[in-house]
Amino acid sequence: MMILAHRGASDTHLENTLPAFLHALERGADGVELDVQLSRDGEVVVFHDPELVRLAGRQQRIEHTTWDELAQVQLHRNQRIPRLSDLLDVWPTDRWLNVELKAGGPAVAQKTVALLAGRPKVILSSFDPRLLLAARAAGSAYEHALLLAAQSPPFLYVSAQAFGCGAVHLDHRLTTAATVARYHAQGLVVGVWTVNSLLRKQEVAAWGVDRIITDCP
Repeated sequence: MMILAHRGASDTHLENTLPAFLHALERGADGVELDVQLSRDGEVVVFHDPELVRLAGRQQRIEHTTWDELAQVQLHRNQRIPRLSDLLDVWPTDRWLNVELKAGGPAVAQKTVALLAGRPKVILSSFDPRLLLAARAAGSAYEHALLLAAQSPPFLYVSAQAFGCGAVHLDHRLTTAATVARYHAQGLVVGVWTVNSLLRKQEVAAWGVDRIITDCP
């Protein structure tokens, strides 16, 4: 079973920062999950929220801010926003990267695929199947995972393979033993997020999930 650190080791470090990702390695995670979106000038930046309010106390939106401006933003705990390229410069090729395509339309998919070219151990995921289709059209040969949550349109729960996905990553609160068995019967890999308690990790592991995404690797 694969353990992926959700936005890095985000229980002890600020999410989606290089220290969070590298600390996940030190704690033995198989890899990390991270979010990417585009800056105003088209840089692939690693950041979850559409705006800087929660992590920097600023009203700016990522899509409206250039990379040069974002590079100067001081996040909480004196951290900085990395680009995907910054992470790739330090990330070992024997550990997994689960890159969630967050926002930026087809361009974020195209640019992410180009940056990852030739890289082993990559999973691309998204709540938006259109972004995964755009990544496939851009040449992605990686495994694609459709993210599913309570607010996902019902048709997505039965159409992962129609969008070229070999995996589903489910909100653990929606996951049961029967859910896991049903997706496995369809030939899909099953991941669950975000599982932080030891008891819950043990429970979903007993159901045979293939991946656990956790803040606490």
